[in-house]
Amino acid sequence: MRTTAPGALRSVEVWLNVFIPFDAPGPTVPVRRGPHAGKWALDVGSSVLLTDQRSFSRDPRAASRMHSRVAVDLAVDEPVVTIRHRGDWAITCDRDTGEVVCRSRPRLERMTARVASRTPVGVSLDCATTCPCPGAPPALDRLEYRGTIRYDPAGPVLSVDLMVGLFPAIEGYASVNGGAGVVMFHQAPLPIAGSAAVGARRRIRTAFARGDGSGFFESA
Repeated sequence: MRTTAPGALRSVEVWLNVFIPFDAPGPTVPVRRGPHAGKWALDVGSSVLLTDQRSFSRDPRAASRMHSRVAVDLAVDEPVVTIRHRGDWAITCDRDTGEVVCRSRPRLERMTARVASRTPVGVSLDCATTCPCPGAPPALDRLEYRGTIRYDPAGPVLSVDLMVGLFPAIEGYASVNGGAGVVMFHQAPLPIAGSAAVGARRRIRTAFARGDGSGFFESA
């Protein structure tokens, strides 16, 4: 193991969340009865689909339709990259009674990533899933992001280049040395009418570098 100087970069983490905000555009209604009374949901006909009951949040544990986290350990001779994916519960309730109709987690076999390089560190993401509950809006048929996360120690520069969906919301954060997350991007959802919102159709490119004013690479 390499000994790092005080204030040196020991780790870099990036996490992405796709989530349904409580104020998503379209027919969003409060659940009137049942175990989820008072929560917000998408009106999908005879049932309602719970949102993630939140707005943008840098908490990596925040409820999300899909989540990916890339951690790079720099306190060793060769960077060690750890990648994790997660999908939280989808819940639909009867529109009139509030009774839970469906409670299911999304399948994650199509959420994949690979380490494309280690000097600089490059991670390629190809992640997709779908809402597991029947009757969900067509815009949730394919939730997706794909692209690259790159950390170049020569700058140092941390960057993302992604294609993401138009619905629902997506957010990206980064941290160094286990510190608080810094916003890399926030993308609010577009209206979900029609099927054009399905799949990764919008590009997001952003980067942080020492001296760019973000304070991202400043020592804690």
